[in-house]
Amino acid sequence: MAKNLAIEVLGFGYNNTKIEGENIIYRVNVKLHSSSVITDHPYLVISENINELQSSTPSSPIDLFVVRDFQRVDNTLKRKVKSGMGLEVNLANVRKMTGWQVGKWLNQIRKFYKFCKTSNCQFIFSSGASSVLEMVSGPSLDAILKICDIEPESYWRELGDWIESKCHRR
Repeated sequence: MAKNLAIEVLGFGYNNTKIEGENIIYRVNVKLHSSSVITDHPYLVISENINELQSSTPSSPIDLFVVRDFQRVDNTLKRKVKSGMGLEVNLANVRKMTGWQVGKWLNQIRKFYKFCKTSNCQFIFSSGASSVLEMVSGPSLDAILKICDIEPESYWRELGDWIESKCHRR
């Protein structure tokens, strides 16, 4: 597929700088009790299982937790989240929602963003794309952020700073 789209490099650079010779950040699902190093390249450890937040240790921390249904995990997440963690929501399931469900989801995103700010976590908003056809443009993401009362410029700056701090930590 990359050849058909003329893609030579998968990943992204930010702040026009390279980290340790690479400009690719990997997302890795790993077992928390694994003590081996996954790669020499920068990576983020992600999880979608809320029970793994409890077993996260300093030697194998979860960097990013993907929230599929904030309303369902609201109270549990508030107890288990750690300061500095990234909390990601995505647009993948929004395409299947009705108009009133989208409105309710946007309201949940506003509340979730405030929760991230008060718990000192990084709010991460993504397309949730599993193929090129599901990708969402940057201006579209910015428009959705504005609807949710999130200033896009500060959001992208904070996200870049958070990614940089996570990569330098490893």
